[in-house]
Amino acid sequence: MLLKERFQITRPLEEMELVLVRAAMARTALLDPREEAILRTALSLARLYKVRHGALDVGVGALLTPFREEVERRLRPVLLGPYPPTRDRLMPHVKDLRQHAAKARDAVAQRLRGRVPVEALDREIRQKELVLVTGGGGGTAYVYLGVMSLLDEHGLEPRLLAGTSMGAILAIMRSRLPRFDPTDMINIVRGLSFRKLFRFISTESRYGLPAALRLFLRAGLGRFFGAGPESSGMRLKDLPVPTLIAVGGIRRGMLPRPLEYYERLLGTSPLGLLNPAGVALRIQAAMGAMAELFTRPEITARLYLGADETTGDFDALDAAGFSSALPGVIHYDVLREDPAMHTLVEGLMGQHGVARFIDGGLVDNLPAKAAWKAVARGRIGTRNAFILALDGFAPRFTTPFWLPLQRLAAMTVAPNLPYTHHVKRFPRTLSPIEVVPSVELASKALHFGRKALAEDIPFLRRMLAPLPPVL
Repeated sequence: MLLKERFQITRPLEEMELVLVRAAMARTALLDPREEAILRTALSLARLYKVRHGALDVGVGALLTPFREEVERRLRPVLLGPYPPTRDRLMPHVKDLRQHAAKARDAVAQRLRGRVPVEALDREIRQKELVLVTGGGGGTAYVYLGVMSLLDEHGLEPRLLAGTSMGAILAIMRSRLPRFDPTDMINIVRGLSFRKLFRFISTESRYGLPAALRLFLRAGLGRFFGAGPESSGMRLKDLPVPTLIAVGGIRRGMLPRPLEYYERLLGTSPLGLLNPAGVALRIQAAMGAMAELFTRPEITARLYLGADETTGDFDALDAAGFSSALPGVIHYDVLREDPAMHTLVEGLMGQHGVARFIDGGLVDNLPAKAAWKAVARGRIGTRNAFILALDGFAPRFTTPFWLPLQRLAAMTVAPNLPYTHHVKRFPRTLSPIEVVPSVELASKALHFGRKALAEDIPFLRRMLAPLPPVL
């Protein structure tokens, strides 16, 4: 079955569970914990189509079709209808669905006997895993550190990350360690500086679009990934937490302007580019060129590094660097002597018909769909996942200077929203130009993120807590 068809089958069942949990939290008299667990277990079993044990995936979707249809027939009108669910409309289904679910689960266990232990089946039904998607937006993304910190405090550790642009850099910083360490993150920020990461020099443009600012990601982060200025370090497949990085590509022969145009887009003098405020003034002039790429999807391609075995060999810093290469503003490239990376990059560009890599935010600023596909293909073993998407660059009238770019980025966010289970937007962030914040500003961003997510923690904990055995 195609992934698109699978999504159309499973998504309504996921939406029913989301509505059920939110309603149960809003009205404690709606269901007791056991009744809620019975209905959620039935919905989870109805979504089941593959069970993983070791390297073996066993399909069970066809076997569960009659049960799935029964669950939809009973619960869709109650949970996805025009009126909020009520106890008197839910209770007639609790006892019956428990019996139907127990029978369906036993039939699946019988089918899997000798290949998959019943414990693996129960784990797939009862345990939901967290997937974290981190959108782009320059310095606004630092609020994600607060989110990561609070999630870790509550034992909510992501099994998969997917990031774009600055969200990609923060994603690999998070995924390089099995657990989030706020002290480690602040120490990394303490060692960074604008002058260390960015230089106004003219260099060869091999795979990226030329720009006024050259990003030297290895100079600031290389030692944390075992990478020197001229050597590769951790690959995406080496990261303890699996990670996907969204990167844009300009299709061959379709670059709308000459390369020299992008290199000179921010002007020819370095004096205005040696501090974030100077960059902000110049970026306004570059917005038209970026809008041209946002609004002409036929000239761009979306690539997701780390989504397959081949791109899993991508150097993690190179992946995040290309994802952060804002056309005309930031240039990232692989110019070191690294035959393996050059072969990989050139092969990938040839495969996708791409001439240059660009910032992933121009093609997919919140790669939730890519994360969902990775889960559906078995990347983290289970298919029972909760996708939490963080959008620090969502349009805000309180930041009018950035509103045009925010609205353009929102165009790439919209197709991803159906694949999320919860989208978090933030009332307060750092400025997008604060890509290299001071320790004080980074700490402030961490506080903003924690404060914003605090209201969502009860819901996230309820969704991600293992369901008790009720069948």
